[in-house]
Amino acid sequence: MRHLQLLAQQIAEKKVNHVFGIPGSGPSLFLLDALEKYDVHFHLTHFEGSGAIMAGAIGKLSGQSGVAISIKGPGLTNMLPGLAACALDSFPVVSISEAYLPGTPPEKSHKRIDHDRLLAAVVKFQCFLSGEGPGFANLSVLAESEIPGVVHLNIAPLPSDAPISHIPSRGEEFDQANWEKAANLLSRSICPVVIAGSLAARKHWSEKLNALSLPVFSTAAAKGVVNETLPHAGGVFTGVGGPLSPEWKILPEADLVVAMGLRHNEVLAVKPFHCPSIHIDPLGEEKSFGFQFDNTIEGTDLQVDAIVNTLLEKQWGLNLLERSNKKLKERLLIPSFSPAHIYWHMAKHFNGKARFVLDTGNFCTIGEHVWQVQRPNLYLASAQGRYMGVGIPLGIGAAFYDPDIPTIVFTGDGGIGMFVSEMKLAVQNRLPLMVVLLSDSFLGTIRSASLQRGLSQHPTIIDQPSWLKALEGLGVPGKKIRKIDKLEKTLAEWKKDGPFFLEIPFDADDYQRMTDGIR
Repeated sequence: MRHLQLLAQQIAEKKVNHVFGIPGSGPSLFLLDALEKYDVHFHLTHFEGSGAIMAGAIGKLSGQSGVAISIKGPGLTNMLPGLAACALDSFPVVSISEAYLPGTPPEKSHKRIDHDRLLAAVVKFQCFLSGEGPGFANLSVLAESEIPGVVHLNIAPLPSDAPISHIPSRGEEFDQANWEKAANLLSRSICPVVIAGSLAARKHWSEKLNALSLPVFSTAAAKGVVNETLPHAGGVFTGVGGPLSPEWKILPEADLVVAMGLRHNEVLAVKPFHCPSIHIDPLGEEKSFGFQFDNTIEGTDLQVDAIVNTLLEKQWGLNLLERSNKKLKERLLIPSFSPAHIYWHMAKHFNGKARFVLDTGNFCTIGEHVWQVQRPNLYLASAQGRYMGVGIPLGIGAAFYDPDIPTIVFTGDGGIGMFVSEMKLAVQNRLPLMVVLLSDSFLGTIRSASLQRGLSQHPTIIDQPSWLKALEGLGVPGKKIRKIDKLEKTLAEWKKDGPFFLEIPFDADDYQRMTDGIR
């Protein structure tokens, strides 16, 4: 199977160090055998979907495609939810599965399913491994290209001779008049704000944003693209921020919005701004039309430098931000013991030397506003898809990628159980991973909707919410925390030589009220 040996060589040449998933007894097993000879580490997961999410975490953090593997049919079907999570959150991944070659007789039906139709909604491109290409390098570049996502490769015992499909190039022509109008709006602005999407992180514009002296927001997907410990960092922009959120206080005072890759899927509500707006996006208006920007420019290096140089001449809003953040902190600390207390104390303990991973739930809203991230590769979440349950596999993938710093996963009652068996990988590899369960014994976000609409809360109740014994059974030591002093003592004692579990219960009604005025 020389074609599989060549594929393994190509994967190794792209500096892929980790591959995740579940192999079959056919070509996937031959591929993994070849990868082992190139010192590419394979990690056997308990579910193919979590393998895809782990690969996505590495893709997000490194900017280079992660790799996940499965068998054909049911294996690929199991991997699909993980691939969907990666697609929703723009994580670059090359997924590989066994497959029947095109033209295989229909009586060959074992594990057969139409891969093209199954994957159509979540992949950017799919093809068979062929001597005519494309090779792994081409597939990974396609997965990484704007907008990053999933590319799928089918492998069979023999290479395919099917014709290769080519993806048309994307983008649009930009009129010079757009740039001239944008430059004019910028020069006349006195109180501009910047809102950075994940494009800004992929373009490595952090240094430019950190140098400004005016409010800079980011989407949750770009959290950390501006160092959030700086006085001009406005925190997360969602489009639905409440009276206590900085976006509510600052944006009405702005006379210009400079958006950097602000797209529909990175916010919770899309609507035009009250003031003129400029958008920087090489893909044009296709993914952001609902904001109705006055100008969309391509964002060449010269254009971005010119915009930043003009913004460096302006200063405003820092006192407003300081007052807004102070009020937000005071409000969140009103309960004597809340998720906000946990975030603040843990952030202080790790002091920027830990990677922060959020699952999805009410606690996520608080975490996005409280935990100050200093650079984008210190934060992971399903910030665009809000895909519940991805926290643990994201954290495991992150810990494999960079075991030199601890990874802290915050999850809730709804998300912890979906991929919890994968914690055995963390035990096996002694990963410096802490999983923190913030528990109110409900599906908290869904309970909010039940309360607001006068509906039954019964479907949102979590029976027997504790996971301490289950995690201990998997080899993960843990503690239940009810007081801050015990939390601080536990953090100080953790040696980071393996995973640890914290279970922190809260009063359900206080938990419900913690987001009031924020979103």
